[in-house]
Parts: sequence; C-alpha cells; structure tokens
Amino acid sequence: MPAKPPEQDVELRGKLRAALAPHLGLAMVFSVAVNTLFLASPLYMMQLYGRVLNSRSLETLASLSVVLVLALAAMGAADAARGRLLARAASRAERRLAQATPEGAGRQTERLRDLGVLRGFLSGTGATTLCDAPFTILFLCLLFLLHPLLGLVATLGAVTILAAVMVGRWMAAARERRIAAGEAELRDLGGMLDADRGDLAAFGARPGLSARLTGGVLALGGLRQSVDEGSASVGAFTRTVRMIAHSAALAAGAVLTLDGQLAPAAMLAAAILAGRALGPMESLLGALRQAAAARAALDRLTVRRPAAAPASPVRREAHGAAVDARRAMVVIPGVRRPALRGVSASIAAGEAIAVVGESGSGKSTLARALAGVAPLDGGQVLVAGVEPAAMDPRERASLVGWMPQDVVLHPGSVAENIARFTDASPEEVHAAAEAAGVRAAIERLPGGFGFEVGPGGQALTPGLRQRVALARALFGSPALVILDQPTAHMDAEGEVATLNAIRALKGAGVTTVTISHKPVMAALADRILMMREGAVEHFESRERVIELMRRTIGPAGGPASAPAPAPQPAKEAAG
Repeated sequence: MPAKPPEQDVELRGKLRAALAPHLGLAMVFSVAVNTLFLASPLYMMQLYGRVLNSRSLETLASLSVVLVLALAAMGAADAARGRLLARAASRAERRLAQATPEGAGRQTERLRDLGVLRGFLSGTGATTLCDAPFTILFLCLLFLLHPLLGLVATLGAVTILAAVMVGRWMAAARERRIAAGEAELRDLGGMLDADRGDLAAFGARPGLSARLTGGVLALGGLRQSVDEGSASVGAFTRTVRMIAHSAALAAGAVLTLDGQLAPAAMLAAAILAGRALGPMESLLGALRQAAAARAALDRLTVRRPAAAPASPVRREAHGAAVDARRAMVVIPGVRRPALRGVSASIAAGEAIAVVGESGSGKSTLARALAGVAPLDGGQVLVAGVEPAAMDPRERASLVGWMPQDVVLHPGSVAENIARFTDASPEEVHAAAEAAGVRAAIERLPGGFGFEVGPGGQALTPGLRQRVALARALFGSPALVILDQPTAHMDAEGEVATLNAIRALKGAGVTTVTISHKPVMAALADRILMMREGAVEHFESRERVIELMRRTIGPAGGPASAPAPAPQPAKEAAG
C-alpha cells in the first residue's frame, strides 16, 4: 500500500500565495505589454511594404522607424521590469519559507537545496517561458485573422509540439522520482564517508562503502542518461517541428499571395507571427521540468509540522528538576525489539542517578529520551513538569544539559561551542568551563577560548573534546544534567575534573543522570538504575543495587561486582 503523502500546511501556502500575488500579477501585466509590443515588428513590416515602397517617401520611413524603436524600447523595459518582479518574488518566497520553517524541521541541507530550486525557477528562464506560453494563443488568433490557412498550419505545429512535450514529461516523471530518491541515499552515504575520521578505514569498511557509493553513482548515471536522452530527442523533435511549421506558414503565405488572397507584406508578417507563436513551445519542456522540481521543493518546504502542545510551566525546585518517565517506549526503525520497553522511573529534584547495564540494554536511548532528543513512540517523559521534546530548543537547553556519548563539536571557536553559538558573555563561558574543570586546559590552547576547533572538533584530542562538551552541558546552569559515558576518552586529569564537576552539581542540588561502566561513577550516585533489554531491572539505592550485583555476578564478575568506592578527594580519585 503506497505511503500517504505528507499533509500540506494550507495556512503557510495561503500566506505565501498572498505575498507573491502582487509580484506575479504585475509580472503577467508586463508579459501582456511585452507580447503586445512585439506586434510592432510585423506591423512595421506591413507598413513598410504597404506605404513606404508604394509612396517612396523617406519621411514616412523615418516616422515609422521612430515609432518602431520606441515600441521596441518599451518592450525591452517591460521585459526588464518583469524579470525584476520575478526576482523579487523569488526573494520574498525564499524569505517567507526560511522564516516559517521551524528549527530542526527536516534536514537543513535539503531545505537549503529546496529553497535554491524554488528561487532558481522563479528568477530564471523557466518562469519567463511559462509567462509567455499563454500568448501563443494570441498570435495564433492573429494568424487566423490574416487567413484561416495560416492559423491552421501554425496551430498544427503548436499542437504537435505540445503533445511531444507532454509525452516526454510523462515518460520522464517516474525516472526523475527514482533519481531523486537515489540522490538522497547517496548524499547520506557520502556524508558518512566525509565525516569519517579514519575509523572506517581502520576496520576495513571504507573500500566497500566507497564501492557502494561508486555503484550508486553509476546506477543513477544510467537513469540520468535515459532522461537526458529522452529530453534531447524531444527537444530535437520540437525544434524540427517548429522550423517545419514556420516554413510551412511562409510557404502557405506565398501560395496565398500568388493567388491574390494575401498581400506580400502580410505574408512576411505571418512568418514573424508564426515564429513568435511557436518560440515558447520549443523551450516549454525545460520550463515544465523546472516547474515540476520547484513544485516538489515547495511541497517539501510546506509540509505541515505537528502543532506544538501548549507549554506547561516549568517547575524547578531550587537548582534541580524532578524527572518522571511514564511507560516510555522508543522503537528504532528496522530493529525488532524496542530500545525502550515501557520504562517508568521517578527522579527527585537534586538527586544523582547512575544508569548501568550491559551494552545494548537501552542506557543511551534512555538518556536521549530524558534529554528530549529521542522521540517517544509511547508513554511520556516529564522534566520539571514539561516534556523536553516539545520545548523550544533554546528553552530546553536552559533546562537540560546534555552530553551525548558520541561528542561532536562544530566549526567555530571553543567559546562558541561552549555557549552553543548564542550571544553569551565571556564570563558565562568561563564559568561553564570552570564548572567543568577545563578552563586551564582551554587557556593552554593557542588562542585560548578563541581556538578554532575545526569540523567535528578534529583540532582537539578526543579527551579534550569531551571536556569541552561537558562545559557545554553545564553552560547556563541547567536544572538537569545528563552525561552519557562522560569519561570514555579522558585521561586521569579529565576524569578527576569530571568527577569533581559531578560532585559540585550534586552539592548544588542539580539533578544528574550519569551513564558509565566505571564503578567510581556509581559511587557518586544516590540511586542506581539498572537496565536490561530496554527495561528497568532495578532502581534502588546504591548499596542495595551493588549488593544485588554481587550476588548475581559473583566475586569473579569483574568491576561491577567490586564494592563501590566511597567518594574521594580529587587526588585520591586520580590514583
């Protein structure tokens, strides 16, 4: 069963239509002027033969020439005004759609590409061709007025060209949809290869993925070739038909002139009118392809977004926030077992929680759900009485400090990354770095807080990237801090600084949720939440859960079975 097409935002499309209507309406008015003033050329031809040659009057020729120049200058001005109006319509459409699309709605690269496609159509030759195409009927009617045979010849040519264009569009539509889908897949694969920092090559996957990318490009190349060959064939056919129809109209005019039914001047005027009538038809195929691409881009840009639920008041208790998960469920596409299976847990404001469990037990998914990053497929997660996933991104960041397991920094300075690219004062940035214990390490960098981290943060070591990400999570004093494997790549100094930061958060009454396999992290927790196969197995006090782990795993069970160390001063923890 085919998927239901996404619902369009009727209100947004209505506002866009109202915003563009004045520009497009005036563009059509100037199109009328352009095509009407074009008649000056065949009229000049007829007057030249009918008056100047018969009267042999140079004054008449001069007068007619002045009128022709003025008419053609006015036509050029109207054509330029139409182009300016269409360019302004493209700019207005781009601004409206860019402002109307909410943050995080869809992938931004595709959104920018769609905006470019729509703008290119409105400000390019495609829109101009479609503005001129309806006036083909005007010139055909004038040919019928000169003589029915002339109108019939030109009309047959126009109908033949139009039929060829429609058949070509129908044959290429399915292939173009397959090309668009294939290009999206190749962009994903290419982005993954570009973002790789050598890991794919290390475990031998890069050659296979590169070969898959090359194979996809070759497969799409075959589809593009068939589409381009079809377009070339239709284009050659339409040009041939236009030339034949134009010559046939001239030949028919010659026959009528020889028969005395048409003046010689009218014969030449008919040839000019036939060329103008069939001209837009020749480029109609390309204009329709551009229009179809622009229509698809507009549909993607105006997909209805889910209405935001009314925001509940945030209930912060001192410096912390209570967390309440109610039968939360997350299903990862393509995976049979849900990543979270009805997880329910309540965390008091200011409480420190350690989340433990085997790999694949759902720890990171739970952290992402609490942070509002992973959309729920069932149940509910509340932080300070509100759903973080439904909050404005900036408001959510001020409530929840989030440090993911796979840390990614973005092109910009260290200070900009810590401040989440907001207009923050240096004092606020330094305070976050101080809270994370990374200020001294940052100041040792060339340029200090102004050091450029590069794409993905590649200019920093993995451990320092994690420490900067910790400072980013603490920026703005959030009420809930969620840390997923915060010390996975850190050295001893970074690990001590992170432990001290968690102690400080706990002492300040900030709610903390830490995911880690290291026993020292569990030692800082008030309670431990143990996950197994996407569900909560135990959620009790630290001592109770560690005792249960000892009984289950036994003395030889490894680090998890060892007694939990008590929180230690920084120097002792470093050992």
